[in-house]
Amino acid sequence: MWTTENRARYDRGKLRYPSDLTDAEWALVEPLIAPAKKGGNKRRVVLGKGCQ
Repeated sequence: MWTTENRARYDRGKLRYPSDLTDAEWALVEPLIAPAKKGGNKRRVVLGKGCQ
């Protein structure tokens, strides 16, 4: 139920996108994400100045 006290807990107005996570939410999710794998293909595009 939306109460005055409860509404502030779910306020996403300060986030850039509604799907963004707060720091507290990220702290809960981060340990569940596997680390990135090494390797992959080499870059085929040369990045221009200021794109690195």
